[in-house]
Order: sequence, then C-alpha cells, then structure tokens
Amino acid sequence: MKHKFSLLLAAILMSACTCEEQGLSSFPASEVVVSGPLAQRIQSNLARLQDDIYQPPQVFEDKNWPGDFVGRTILGLTMDSEAIHQETTLLPMLIDSLPAYLNPKGYLGPDYSPSINEQQLSGHGWLLRGLCEYYRKTGDESVLEVVRSVAENLFVVNKGLYSTYPIAPEERTNQGGEASGSIAGQVGNWILSTDIGCVFIGMAGLIDAYEFIPSKAIRQTLDEMVARFLEVDLTGIQAQTHATLSALRGLVKYARLTGDESLLDETLERWQIYVSEGMTCCYANLNWFGRPDSWTEPCAIVDSYIVAMDLWKATMDPSFRDMAELIEVNAIGHAQRSNGGFGCDSCPSEANPFLSVVIPEAHWCCTMRGAEGLSRMAEYSWMSKGNTLYVPFFRAGALCAEDLQVEQRTEYPDSGTVTLKFFRNDRGVDTLMLPVLPWADNLTIQLNGQVITPEEIGGMYAIARNFVSGDVVKLDFDLPLRSDEWNGCRRYYAGPVMLGIRGESPEWTLDDLEPVPGLMKCMDSDRVRVLFQ
Repeated sequence: MKHKFSLLLAAILMSACTCEEQGLSSFPASEVVVSGPLAQRIQSNLARLQDDIYQPPQVFEDKNWPGDFVGRTILGLTMDSEAIHQETTLLPMLIDSLPAYLNPKGYLGPDYSPSINEQQLSGHGWLLRGLCEYYRKTGDESVLEVVRSVAENLFVVNKGLYSTYPIAPEERTNQGGEASGSIAGQVGNWILSTDIGCVFIGMAGLIDAYEFIPSKAIRQTLDEMVARFLEVDLTGIQAQTHATLSALRGLVKYARLTGDESLLDETLERWQIYVSEGMTCCYANLNWFGRPDSWTEPCAIVDSYIVAMDLWKATMDPSFRDMAELIEVNAIGHAQRSNGGFGCDSCPSEANPFLSVVIPEAHWCCTMRGAEGLSRMAEYSWMSKGNTLYVPFFRAGALCAEDLQVEQRTEYPDSGTVTLKFFRNDRGVDTLMLPVLPWADNLTIQLNGQVITPEEIGGMYAIARNFVSGDVVKLDFDLPLRSDEWNGCRRYYAGPVMLGIRGESPEWTLDDLEPVPGLMKCMDSDRVRVLFQ
C-alpha cells in the first residue's frame, strides 16, 4: 500500500510542512460570527440537542455503548453553543451530573476485565473528546480529573493488549450490523463489535486526552494502539469507515503533538483508500468498506470533512480544500433533517442510482456529531498566518476580532457574488487569500470598484494590499452546469452542488435537474436520482 502512493506523498510532503510550522490557525470562536443558512442550521441543531432524550438521566443510560451518548451530547452542545455564542443550561448540568454515574474506577459501565469491550472503549472515546472540548472552552479543571480516570483506568490499564486486537479477516467475518452497532462475539480478550475497528474511535479520544495530560503511560498506550491501527487491512476486514476516519482525524493530531510526521504520510495513504473505496457518489460514506448495500453515516461524513481540512492545512494542497467543500455542501448538506438532527441515507450505485432516506434521524449519534460538522464550518471560515488573512470558504458571516473586523456577504453556492468589506485592520493584514474554485467560470475580482488580477498561489488568489477600513473586495463568477464520471455513470452539478431529479421516471432533461440538498431537506422518503447514464 505504501509503495503505491510514495511518490505522491513525497512530492506533497517535500513542498509542505505541518500546520503549526506554517502558522496557519483559526480564530477563537468568540471572534467569529456566523449568519445566513449556517447560523440557522446550528441554531436548529442546538435546539434539537436540548430535547428530552438528551436530558439526564436517560442520556447516561446507554448500556451497549457506555459513555457514547453522553459524550457525544457534551461535544455537540459545547461546539454548537460556542459557534453561535449561545449558552445552554443543559451543558453544565450534564457536567455536574456525570460523577454520580461513574463506577468506582472512574468510568461508565461495568468492569469487563480481563476482557475488553471495544464498544466501551469507543464510547469513552466520545466522552474523552466531549470533555476535552468542554475543558478547552471553560478551563474547568474538575473535568480533567474525569479525563484522567478514564484514560488511566480504562485505556492505559489494557496496555500490552492492544497489539492483540483482532484484525485478521477470518476473525472479522460478520456481515450483519445495525446502524447503532452491536456485539458480534469474542476473540481472545476482545469483545468485538459489528462496527469493525471502533476501538480506534477510543484511540482518537485518548489522543485528545493526551493533548492535556501528556503522560508517559498514555503515550506508550497510544503508540501501541496507533501501531495496531496501521497494521489493519481496511478493505480486507471491511472496517467501519466511521472508525477509520475518526482514527485518521486522531492521527493528524497525534502527528502534531508528537512531531512524528510519518503519521501524516500514513494518514494520506489511508485517506486515498477511503476516497476510492469508501466514499459514495454524493461524497458521503459507505458504512463499511466493501458494503455498498449499507447506508451513510453523518458521523463519518463529519470526520471526512475534518480530515480533508486537516490535510489541507498540513499540505496546502488545494484538492483537499475542494474535497472538503464538496463534502460540506452535498453530504453534510442533505444529511441534516428539518428538526435539526442528522440521519442516514442510501448509497447510490449504477444498479440503484437513487438517493433516499434510510434512517430519518440517528438521534443517538449523528445528531450530536452533526453539531461538530456545522461548528467546524464556522471555525474554518477565517484563518490567518502572520499578516495574511485566509478565507477558505465563501459563506455569510463576519470576523470580529478586537483588531480586525471583516464582513463577508454572499448567497454562495446559490449565486456567484461574494463581497468582503474591511471595517478595522489594526492587525496589519497585508494579504487576503481567497479560494480558486475549480467549478467557477468568468471570474472578475474588484478592489474598491477596480478590476484586479491577483496572483494565484497554491489554489488561492493572493490580494496584496495594506487593507484599511472601508476597503471592499468583490467577486463575481458563474456556476455553470457541469458533469463528471463516477463508476461508469454521470454526475451533474451547479458549481459544487450536486443535481438530481425527484422520482424514478426514465424520461428527463437537463432542465429537470435540481439541487440535491434541497430535494432531500425534509425527512421524506422520496427517491432522488443522482446518477445518470
């Protein structure tokens, strides 16, 4: 596997360094203002996450996946509330209630030792992730004590056994599995899940814990878990794509925390496998590698979005940014339902070229992870490096730092007009970087009403100017109908947005095509044709 991509990876890595070395960073959520459709979507999701099913005590009562439901809920509430600057009383209530539900060893659920339940490790991966995000937001030291007890008494205690985690195809032959995952059996010490590889979701959560508790024991445990993950034949064991993408998200962070850039190489290889073997025609995911008969999972879609952006920041290869946008406007775009939650859809193919709702809402997992996807969209709206301001995506909103205030107005991708106006630039921004959209035509860029032709650098337009209050940058471009080939079929787009036709009539024209996210936005069961001959 490594040989196949070695030249590509070497070329990328020789021309790039890590995100921290580049100094490319996001702005604090307190300085980012979202508006338009994204603000509405986050607000809707936050409201959904305060419904009865997310309240105690029921949020703590997940017996099959201890730690999972409450961990994801804490994560979703933390990120939604931070993104739109709206506090919720439920979040501190969950944090305050958590210690009463911990067992004597400081984690949730029973003590399975000497056996290891990978669903328990996976669930606590989300608990660690949620608590770490809450700590990042609040600085509440009491939360770190729970993080420490989970890390040491559930994960580190099993150090030496992760190298025995079953990864041989003959040990992972289960072809069943439901959307929520279930126990498939036991091999050796390991109680295994139909969500094949979900132990590595636990690994990703432990990496989050290591960022704040960088102990030698956690590092040794992670090194063993990472080594085992890198031995997995993802397609051979038909690994769950969600578990795979969560692991890749963790690997990028672990590379940054440890300085081991070989992990970026490993992530790039497995990302390519996912794109070619695990991604649907609509930029969503097959639930398992090699299982086109399965369904999509917004949890995995969100992780794919984050991994794509992590790889863009690490390499500055524009193809990763472009992929992230296609995932955002299509896969995430039609996975959110009218009640603010997120659900699972079908996996269209040549034999069945229709997209349809499979699970109206996966309230137990995807609704909470959808919150992270939406909040990351807000985070990725503005980035900086030195005196350079990056606008990776066109979306309505504003940057309101004390020394830098910029507003972006647009209805993209519904239209091809974008306006950015500076209201303050005490920071000394002297370069504005805007994305080169591969699906846009007839672009004109104006600075204060004068047409300019900025330099193109790494898939971004670089507008050099010592910006002052009142400066306006305006872009106008067309988003023409286009198509590409996918597995012997054709996909149609308007700009980045996939187009389809509601219903199953074989008679259609190009004039019948409509945006797929709009056709799928309500929890209905109509089938939308997205692949064409």
